[in-house]
Amino acid sequence: MRPRKIIAMIMTFLMMLSLLPSLVFAAAAPEGELGGQLKIKGTAAVGSELSADYEKVTPEGLTDDYVTFSWSRKVGDQLTEVGTEKTYKLVDEDLGNKIELKITGKAEMGITGELKVNTVEIVATPEEAPEETTELPEGEQEAAPTEETPVQEIAAEDTPAEGSQTDENTQPAQDVAEDTQTEEVTDIGADEPTDSSADVMQPADGQDTENSADNSQSEITTDDSVINIGTEGYLEVPENGQAEAANQGASAESPAQQEPVYTAKIVAENTAEDGTAVLDFGTVNAGFTQENANSSMTKNVTVKNTGNSTLNFKEISPEHFMVKDLGSLAAGESVDAWVMPREGTAVGEYSDTITYETEEGVKVSFIAKLTVAEQKQDDTNTDQQPAEKPATPETTPEVTPEVTPEVTPEVTPEVTPEVTPEVTPEVTPEVTPEVTPEVTPEVTPEVTPEVTPEVTPEVTPEVTPEITPAPSFTTDISEVKFDSKEAGYKEAPAAVTINVSNTGNVKLTGIAVSVSGNEFTVSAPSASELEANANQSVSFTVAPAVGLAAGTYTQTVSIKTDQTDYLNIPVSFTVTEAAAKLTAVGKVSDISLANGVEKSAAGLQLPSTVKITTNKGDMNASVKWDVKGSAYNQNSTEAQKFSVKGTAALPDGVTNPDNLSLVVSVNVTVSRGPIVSDAGNNSITGISSDGNYTTETKITFTAVGAGMDIENPIKGDVRYQPLNWEVLEARSWDGAPYSATFRMGKNGNYTLTVTYNQQQFDGSNWVNTGTQDTKQVNFTVNAAPNQTLTPAADKTDANQKNAVKTGDNTPILPFVIILIVAIVLIAGILVYRNKKK
Repeated sequence: MRPRKIIAMIMTFLMMLSLLPSLVFAAAAPEGELGGQLKIKGTAAVGSELSADYEKVTPEGLTDDYVTFSWSRKVGDQLTEVGTEKTYKLVDEDLGNKIELKITGKAEMGITGELKVNTVEIVATPEEAPEETTELPEGEQEAAPTEETPVQEIAAEDTPAEGSQTDENTQPAQDVAEDTQTEEVTDIGADEPTDSSADVMQPADGQDTENSADNSQSEITTDDSVINIGTEGYLEVPENGQAEAANQGASAESPAQQEPVYTAKIVAENTAEDGTAVLDFGTVNAGFTQENANSSMTKNVTVKNTGNSTLNFKEISPEHFMVKDLGSLAAGESVDAWVMPREGTAVGEYSDTITYETEEGVKVSFIAKLTVAEQKQDDTNTDQQPAEKPATPETTPEVTPEVTPEVTPEVTPEVTPEVTPEVTPEVTPEVTPEVTPEVTPEVTPEVTPEVTPEVTPEVTPEVTPEITPAPSFTTDISEVKFDSKEAGYKEAPAAVTINVSNTGNVKLTGIAVSVSGNEFTVSAPSASELEANANQSVSFTVAPAVGLAAGTYTQTVSIKTDQTDYLNIPVSFTVTEAAAKLTAVGKVSDISLANGVEKSAAGLQLPSTVKITTNKGDMNASVKWDVKGSAYNQNSTEAQKFSVKGTAALPDGVTNPDNLSLVVSVNVTVSRGPIVSDAGNNSITGISSDGNYTTETKITFTAVGAGMDIENPIKGDVRYQPLNWEVLEARSWDGAPYSATFRMGKNGNYTLTVTYNQQQFDGSNWVNTGTQDTKQVNFTVNAAPNQTLTPAADKTDANQKNAVKTGDNTPILPFVIILIVAIVLIAGILVYRNKKK
């Protein structure tokens, strides 16, 4: 190979080495909107740690440094933030709920938008946890895993602690007392120490000054508009958990493993006040049959199995009604059961409680009502009607001669015109001798005494037989409901007195009372007979038995007489489970938050429940917090400490017999919020535009950066650190104090320019944001007394500038050395070639 080619290759290699900084440190960073699919790594079990999985999130190369985190506990539709770190450790309060992770891009890092994702329901132990921690979006199903695509990552990954290495751009804010520094006076614009009459350069009056920093760099701004990129769909999942993967095991509890529940209910067209189903068959006549009844004798009730297991119903045979036997009824199944009165039921009013009972112990009841009335008689016989008996008007013409003295006042006007022409000529000669002795004794006793006594005794006997015996009675109470008692009660509810009144027209005898079960007791009636229409009643009492177990008891009290059938009165009594007794109210752990959160229970992350202790174990009681009454000031940026009081509400079945205080309190500490210092507060002190300065004056100034006095910085704090200063020449600071002393060697008008770097605290270090600010002071320097100055020949270099610093502190010395070595080698080769020639 020729020497020239070797030399060219060496030179090319060395030049490439010198360009490495521009290649190595210009690696592309992720930029753009968040997209793709976010997942959660870890196990969905209490005590496990969760973290974000960016494998399918765009843009590529995304890491934890480009986003902020928000972990929230999801209870129904309510979200409560529980963490803002990179990872979140599941706690007991998460059991049975879901956790939502939201990542939001940092605009200052070039990432915008946000993504959300849910975990599956959190379980108690890792053994119970499903294989997949992240829920799939509703309607989607994860593809079957291949060798290249793992189904999921089961174990939670430990997130390494944030590094403590200081950024190369970070400069420590050291406070060094000014009086401990050795004063350094910079002579600007003067030659080496010479006679005062030496030539001194002097700027022209009114000369424009230039900033020492390159302000063409664009300032990073944050776009306030956040674009939703469609990740909300990942929050909608089926109620029964995530979709099944091809090889995913069943994580939900199968129906066969669930605890059986046996319940049922009855539904009818009408219901009583207590919700009991009622069938009312109305009124029918005694001796009714299905064919001759006035109304429909068949009605239906619907029986539904409301539990999760099959019910097996027993056969029943009520006394006054016929019902359908149900047999078996599967979970969720319904059946219509017919009901009809029994033919031959006696006269009376019936209100029977009919109860279906299953072999599993379930009882459901309904009430069937029926009235059976007496058969009405058909009064079509008119033989006994008294109006048809009198015959006096018809016999008057025959007995005129004899009855005239008695009947004349009544009959004369009516009979005389009709009878006289016909009877007088014919009857007188023939009848007179014969009728006189016969008719007189017969008519007198028959007509006179008979007409009056016959009317009176005939009317009275005819009315009395028409009254049909109708025995009936009623009670002043149609249903009895006793107040409930707690299991273990020693005294039964007070007995209820029921009064029986005779509402019929016959005397009632043999009054008797009975009850259908042993859970209630009844007393004997106060009398066994009751007269009709009597202003009196027969009474008895009914009461529940003592010592019944928890449950609802419904039975029937039946009243019967010799003349009537049973009248039924439903009675019911409920025994509740023994209540738990409060023994202590737990305390709420202290809460620490960042400032600026909303003044609400959710904003302050106040727990919704507090643990209480009872004689039956620990329970959770809901808490109503008095946030409005707390001292928290949402608009303050300072740290705050205050307490919030609340009142616990005991769960159902828990009593407080000792009147323990239900007031709870929690201490809340709110750290101050981020301080974003204003560049307008940057200043230069110790020098002013109207100061009296000469060429012998030592001018001392201090650059004051906004926010440089922040103590104990927190993430998000912003400050301005003085970087360099310039008067004709540029000078930089390595650290505090940001002061300098100089003296101008020539009189004239000058400008002092100070450049500040904007820095933001990332939680560990102050990091340059790339934004700079400058402040300037124009001042005039006069010639010192007894000093002769010679104006400078060239007035265009008054504010000479050095090379502009960019703020990139990448160490380039090794590459400069390489470049120098390359130049030396090239020069050596050239010299060698010249000598050889």
